[in-house]
Amino acid sequence: MHYLVMVEPFTTLRIEIQSGKFDVADRQFHSISGSFSSLMDNPNDIQELLPEFFYFPSFLSTSL
Repeated sequence: MHYLVMVEPFTTLRIEIQSGKFDVADRQFHSISGSFSSLMDNPNDIQELLPEFFYFPSFLSTSL
């Protein structure tokens, strides 16, 4: 759900989980390079590469 926050139904689910609003901006997905750096530097970061990276790249855009 971390990467798919701008795609329904994940947008609505994320807002419901966070008491009716988006989470703090610092904890949201911003860039692939930033996520990769975090994965390499932080052993507690366990985000996985989703199949959507290969067949649905428009999930990375806010203008769906």
